[in-house]
Amino acid sequence: MMRDLISHCKRNEDTFLDLIDYLLSTSGGKSRCNSLEHALSLGGSAWMATKGEGLRRRVDAVAQESFDVAVTPADLASEELKQAWDRAFSRDSDASDAWDHAIKAVEAVLIPIVVPKQDKAQLGHVVGSLKSQGQRWRFVLPGMKMDHSIDPVLGVLESLWPNPDRHANSGQRKPSLEEAQAAVHLAVTVVQWARANAIVLR
Repeated sequence: MMRDLISHCKRNEDTFLDLIDYLLSTSGGKSRCNSLEHALSLGGSAWMATKGEGLRRRVDAVAQESFDVAVTPADLASEELKQAWDRAFSRDSDASDAWDHAIKAVEAVLIPIVVPKQDKAQLGHVVGSLKSQGQRWRFVLPGMKMDHSIDPVLGVLESLWPNPDRHANSGQRKPSLEEAQAAVHLAVTVVQWARANAIVLR
């Protein structure tokens, strides 16, 4: 059985990667995981080995560190970001689900700040409120006009919302994995802004 499995893995790269992903997720010591990751990194692999989580698509070290910091607090935004990251960068990726969790992470931090009294608030309500009452809000960066306009934040939020897979019109489509990954990176940034009080009332 083992010889058959090895033979099949030699013939099918996806099966081989799925097996490694399974083994990393369910067994193996830290030293073996580190050895595999070292080999993958030296070989320029698109995949990185993570103990207990399996194979993950390799990302820039700075982006990885930013995500790790963003999910440190034990709150809803962190949990949603973890789900978004997993769906965007794991072997079992799902672009639409990753994008949805990215939006939920942003909703978790911005709804209490921007529309705390809105019933069943969603990111669309946050965007609408910032558009109609932008003069009430201050972004930490001064911008070219040195007026601390909220417009840069609005631009990011409008890029993030809505998920095209949830847009109920002729433009509805499944997002690409690259789009979803970009949405997740944006969500990490927005969550950090909100926690650092970068978006406040004037």
